[in-house]
Amino acid sequence: MRIVEGSPEEIVEYERLAGGRGASENNTTSPDEGTEPLRETAAPDGSASLAPEDHVALMKFIYGRAGKNDVRTYLTERFVMRLLDEEDIVVAFGRSSKTFDGLADYLMIRDDGPQRYGAVAYLRPSNGGMTVRLTPEDIEHLGEKDNPCLQYRSVAPTDPYKINCPLADDNAFNLALTLVRAALENVRSE
Repeated sequence: MRIVEGSPEEIVEYERLAGGRGASENNTTSPDEGTEPLRETAAPDGSASLAPEDHVALMKFIYGRAGKNDVRTYLTERFVMRLLDEEDIVVAFGRSSKTFDGLADYLMIRDDGPQRYGAVAYLRPSNGGMTVRLTPEDIEHLGEKDNPCLQYRSVAPTDPYKINCPLADDNAFNLALTLVRAALENVRSE
């Protein structure tokens, strides 16, 4: 698991020095952002452990955007930390030119391998919302069709992000972990 942070100039310079390829080949838009492309970059350190400065940046991001709902903030932090324990997952900050810090209001969760599809999920600390790259058929295959923690999105047939799973309680937390793993399996097998 890696966390990505830095100014656009720092990231471009790192990629130039490291021989990175920049943004993913298939720029994906956030399910709720419309047409603004996401920028995903590699972290300079491929280790699964989080450097102290990365942890501070992540906590500042979560607490700065989560508002005053303690349960939502706690579940969001716990969810991200659980993902960070898995070596094949990357958590990246969304980018925005409209905010004071250059970061959007979401975290991107993606595979640590080749980026053919971009993020498998978007997590918004402001409402604990997680939108995942799964279809209703995927949910049925998981046996979670009638799970009250799920929300089916009414989106265009071409939009791959059809499921929401807000981190509202421990049941939703556990389901969200299952959904992220299922979405990762899907993109790895395609």
